[in-house]
Amino acid sequence: MNERFWALAGLATAAMGLLGCPGAVNQDTQVPVRYVTPVAVCRMKIPAVGSPERQRAAVRDLDPEQWVEVLIPAYDDERGIDPTSLDCTGNYVFANESLRGGASARGWPRLLDPDDVTVSSGPQGMRIVWLRALKFDNGDDGGPLILGRAYGDAAEVYAVGSFRGPADAQFSTARVGNETIILAETKECDDEGDQCRRRSHFYLPRRGRLVGAAVIDTERTQIIPSTTERGLFAEYKLVTDLTYKPDGILLLEQVSVRITKTEVPTLDSERELRTVEFSRFLRLERDTLFSTNEPLWERVVGRD
Repeated sequence: MNERFWALAGLATAAMGLLGCPGAVNQDTQVPVRYVTPVAVCRMKIPAVGSPERQRAAVRDLDPEQWVEVLIPAYDDERGIDPTSLDCTGNYVFANESLRGGASARGWPRLLDPDDVTVSSGPQGMRIVWLRALKFDNGDDGGPLILGRAYGDAAEVYAVGSFRGPADAQFSTARVGNETIILAETKECDDEGDQCRRRSHFYLPRRGRLVGAAVIDTERTQIIPSTTERGLFAEYKLVTDLTYKPDGILLLEQVSVRITKTEVPTLDSERELRTVEFSRFLRLERDTLFSTNEPLWERVVGRD
């Protein structure tokens, strides 16, 4: 009965959001501030804490082990996690294309190390939880990713997915209209540090799953031989500003180009060449964020 009550409550909240209210802000100029809680796909009772008056409303912080118990109902502290473990929605935890090729460095069953769980906070008590159970040849970590919340005597999961990336990836939530989306930010550089790339990975909660909707570069550098300045190298730098709109994400991309310094005295080096700016839009369309144009980086790099 509790599950039915919470599902109906979530649908009622969503319906109220669609109805709007008199005097609402212009949807073209400002993102609505109304917050709509997603409908839970998993719910688990947890030991209540605090006074009875606060048990129903208080947002809870769970330990990593507790979040794993919510994600994997059959999880056992002494046995650990199996490669064929099922999540709370009945799907295999590690059966995702993004996790193909990953391996558990500590074998199976895998005992849980709390340091392998990243818990990030969002609004209204939301939590993004990433279990880094797999390692990849390029140094990436990988594992299940969930959007959830704990309050009162219950923990809820709103969507389950997978993520692969550097261990220091940063997670947050963002609002696109009444949509809650997950944002994972990563940064990777080569061994010399000359070529770096910071990326934003966007995930949409859909039918209890976290669906990868788009990946964009927010910062990027690359040094390559110049095509117009013989014997010199051109350095490209990208910076992208994000603005969240009711129907998508506005991207303002800027690429600056400069000739790097050389020790050859007869060559005119270490100077700026040009700066190019361009805006494009990631439009929210069902299960994806559709780009209205090609990224500026691909259209600029290698032409100077």
